[in-house]
Amino acid sequence: MQQAHHSTVLSELMRFLHIVRLQMWTLILTVAVTGILGGIYYMTADRVYDSSADVLVLQTNGNALDGKDNNQQSIQNLMPTYQKVLLSDAVIEGAIKGLPSKHRHVLRKVPRARWADTLRSGLSVSAARQTNVMTLRYRSTDPELSAYIVSSVLNSYLKFMQATHRHSSRETLDVLTREKRDLESQLTQKEQQLHGLKSQVGLLLSGNGTSESGTHIAADRARQLNLTLTTAVEQTAEARAFYEAVAYAVRSGGDIQQFITQVADVVGSQVLLRELGMGSQDGFILARFEQQLQEYQAQLQSLLAKLGPAHPEVQALEERIAATQNYIVNRNVIVTERLKEMRSNELAPRLLQMAQQRLLQAQARENSLRLQFDQAHAAALAMNSQLAELERIESDVKRMRTYYDHVLDRIKDIDLGADDGLRIRVVSEPRVNEQPVSPKLSTTGILCLFLGTTLGLGVIYLRDAIDDRFKSPDELQAQLGLPVLAMIRQMPQPEGEGIQQVLTFVKPSAAEAECFRTLRSAISFCAGDTHRLCVTSTEPGDGKTTTLANLAVAFAQAGKKTLLIDADLRRPGMTQLLGLKGQQGLSHVLRDSRPVQESCLDNIFHLGQENLDVMPSGARPINPSELLSTERFSDVIAWAETIYDQILIDAPPILAVADPAIIGRMVDAALVIIRPDKNRRRMVVRAVKSFIGAGVQVVGIAANHLANSPSQDYGYGYGYGYGYGYGHDDAIEDPALAAMEDDDGYRIAA
Repeated sequence: MQQAHHSTVLSELMRFLHIVRLQMWTLILTVAVTGILGGIYYMTADRVYDSSADVLVLQTNGNALDGKDNNQQSIQNLMPTYQKVLLSDAVIEGAIKGLPSKHRHVLRKVPRARWADTLRSGLSVSAARQTNVMTLRYRSTDPELSAYIVSSVLNSYLKFMQATHRHSSRETLDVLTREKRDLESQLTQKEQQLHGLKSQVGLLLSGNGTSESGTHIAADRARQLNLTLTTAVEQTAEARAFYEAVAYAVRSGGDIQQFITQVADVVGSQVLLRELGMGSQDGFILARFEQQLQEYQAQLQSLLAKLGPAHPEVQALEERIAATQNYIVNRNVIVTERLKEMRSNELAPRLLQMAQQRLLQAQARENSLRLQFDQAHAAALAMNSQLAELERIESDVKRMRTYYDHVLDRIKDIDLGADDGLRIRVVSEPRVNEQPVSPKLSTTGILCLFLGTTLGLGVIYLRDAIDDRFKSPDELQAQLGLPVLAMIRQMPQPEGEGIQQVLTFVKPSAAEAECFRTLRSAISFCAGDTHRLCVTSTEPGDGKTTTLANLAVAFAQAGKKTLLIDADLRRPGMTQLLGLKGQQGLSHVLRDSRPVQESCLDNIFHLGQENLDVMPSGARPINPSELLSTERFSDVIAWAETIYDQILIDAPPILAVADPAIIGRMVDAALVIIRPDKNRRRMVVRAVKSFIGAGVQVVGIAANHLANSPSQDYGYGYGYGYGYGYGHDDAIEDPALAAMEDDDGYRIAA
């Protein structure tokens, strides 16, 4: 999209440059006029002289320990202030007082109240970026007066600045010293108040000693009790869940072995293991048997690799393995039986008792912690107001300390630099300049050339904007979004009658006829089907009828059997051009009750051109649009499609009536004839868009009646450009109908 935008901008620029080339005399005239006016101004204008002086400003009242870059940056920030002071009323009035009487002639005709403004109007002050140098300049018609006024203003400025900065350091130091004493008194009172409140609140401080980093005893105790209470609540919930699980297992006779490990710390792990038959000695014996079983199995695998299953050693080893396995299994059975006996007699009541005792202890601890937390929480809430007051006082003390430190720094700076001040030096004295600065010949010439060129281009652009016509084929194609298939230039109409007025018939080999053959080729090579083609224009008088007649002859000369139908039932220009006025035609076929083929054959004429047949419009009907909208007209086109290679239909202009849209929807494509020297851009765009919006397939446009002169925008086109002449009332009226003309020039029923 961006590439298309750049292409459009470049196209518009090239079009405007082409227009400038065509209207070069306008540009030359405006440049010449501005040049003459500039010359008159240069010869008659008063000569203006100026004088200038440079002033260096140095800031030396900073801290002697500060770097030079800080002073440099400070003075550069103050340069706008010094420039404004240089043009202030106090400085200007001082300069006026120092002017001798002979140099006050510039103020003689000015009231005394406006002397300062009058003198200031000729003064200017400037300063280069990143420098401490100001340039004072004055312009007048007297070179000596310019230099003297600059000198007088500088002297007044120096006196004013010296008087202003003479005792500023001492005055500033006195003010800061008084401020320091007041701050010390206020800060002492605030700190005493802060210490007393901290003692009253009981705040334990850490870090930097402020309330933000301190911890209040009551608040800290409440936080610790809250954490401990949370843990106690969780332990109570766990004890209650364990007790309920053990009680349910005892009541239901369930397995309580899963609870043994949780109470091992109460009964003792050795006692539990011994009661279950899994004491340390029993466990050692069982582990030894399991180890022997693994060794026997390994020996068996080794023997089987050498001996058979029936070997005595193998059988003896298998018997030892079976005996060991039986012992281990029987031992587990004994343990299980012992566990069942113990669960029913001793273990279940013991576990239930321990779970209940654990729950009671957890509940008692939770109640005690909750009571302590409520008391600590109430005490912490009572201290909130005192803590808020403490934070406010701490903030005041911090702010006052910062301000106090700042005042001390300012006092130190003033002490270290008490003898320094603002230094101003004139580094370039004003001089009398005998060469005028205005007007300058080079500046006047460049300005006249610029203004003349700008004015000329503006006039050319304005004329182009007012002239709402297409200036080039590229603009025509860009505005409509359709290809330009041919460009037909102006030329006289051939003499003769009927088809003798068609150039391609009279002079088929002439160079002027080439554009119609080009148009024929362009139509034939279009992507879509153009077998049935409708030709129209935007307005009457665009030359579509003559263009279509030449195009029909060009198709016929190419060996295509062509039928030319004049469907302009209101203004049948094709019928008049080919000398078929008074003959029956399309209007009779559309109202005829006979078969389409029989009726068409009776209304088709041969004019002497091989492969070309013409169906004129016939008598003018009272309802052309209704006739063209009937199925009869579609049948006529369908019949012609079976007989002819090319069907060309002459339709009325798009903006005149609705007939072109009706015809366009019944054919394969449409060709729009445009006359750039006559048609307005907005009218053409509106016509083509409405035509396409009606569902008509427009293959392209043909530019007609182009100028032969190469100086014109379309001058490089060539061809034939006979006008259409839609304004003549030369239609054949139906003798069976009485008619009258409406206000728009169209026939309506009487």
